[in-house]
Amino acid sequence: MLDTERSRRREIWHRVKGYLAVLVSLAVLGTGGYLAFDFVNTNVRGVFSSIVAADYQGTGIKDVEVEVEEGQTATDIGETLVELDVVASTEAWQAAVSANPEASSIQTGTYRLRTQIPAATALQWLLDPSRRVVQRVTVAEGLRLEQQVEALTATGIPAEEFERALEKPEDLGLVDFADGEPAGFLFPDTYDYSDDDTATDLLRQMGERYGTVAEDLDIAGAADDLGVSERDIAIVASIIEKEVFIPEDRPKVARVIYNRLEAGQRLQFDSTVYYALGTYPPDAIPGEAFAPTGPPESPYNTYKVEGLPAGPISAPGRAALEAAIDPAEGNWLYFVTVNLQTGETRFTDSESEHQRNVEAFNQWCVSNGNPAGC
Repeated sequence: MLDTERSRRREIWHRVKGYLAVLVSLAVLGTGGYLAFDFVNTNVRGVFSSIVAADYQGTGIKDVEVEVEEGQTATDIGETLVELDVVASTEAWQAAVSANPEASSIQTGTYRLRTQIPAATALQWLLDPSRRVVQRVTVAEGLRLEQQVEALTATGIPAEEFERALEKPEDLGLVDFADGEPAGFLFPDTYDYSDDDTATDLLRQMGERYGTVAEDLDIAGAADDLGVSERDIAIVASIIEKEVFIPEDRPKVARVIYNRLEAGQRLQFDSTVYYALGTYPPDAIPGEAFAPTGPPESPYNTYKVEGLPAGPISAPGRAALEAAIDPAEGNWLYFVTVNLQTGETRFTDSESEHQRNVEAFNQWCVSNGNPAGC
């Protein structure tokens, strides 16, 4: 405790003793309860209030980082603030907490504060998200595993470390239906990380987040209702991510997939062929993908394999998973995007009509100079 604080408390205690002596005299003189109460109200209570309010003034001295850990109480936080000389006393901190109903909503994390500031200011800053020292990395939806690794290198951790971590999938908190395969089961989202986090720590966050979302969406229950497996839903969602231009078309594409599976028709999705080859538009469209001899042999090539590909072809986000568990009602068996600028996609159950839609797409490509994707 600071010497100035000790001196202040000694001074206050001497004043309290003096007021108590006066209070006893009033009682002995029989001047009545009202005078005694009035005296306590205006003097003694004010002294004790000043003890509680003993606090720093001003805007602080120097910057300091304060870490709020998981499970800490307001009292624990106050002790940390006193130790770091952010607030003058735990009493001042508790008074600030009692006066602010939002105090219970302090989030874990590291915050930028200053030493020697009023307790109320310290609390206000801890409630201010902009003062949280956060490092974040965003991994977008629909990426392949190697693209997810590339996105994660923004943390400063080399790709090689993520690749080594991926060799131990048992450490990544993957859902059971991932079958030990990280590809497609590391959830795309924005993640907080610290300088102490390893590649395994970050990948585990992603694996566990997938599990949280899967439970929240009740993928297990949806799989039972649809008559498919949880893994099937993940694969369907991964195809939706790569095939859909307009968000509202996601449930319709899901329905096409399920309809074709039920009818025993091969899916015949270009996106799965590109995944099999590892080359994708608009960067490039591999010439061998649709050569006269046919697409390559691969468990991911839905032109040649029955049913779904062997696994996810991308990491689906929540919206794609929602579409996969709640497909639209319809009897469509075909769809094609006929305008790459607007994303207009046409759905039909007629093969002849589908061929007309494909021709409409080809005409659009010619009219627009055959841009990437045509």
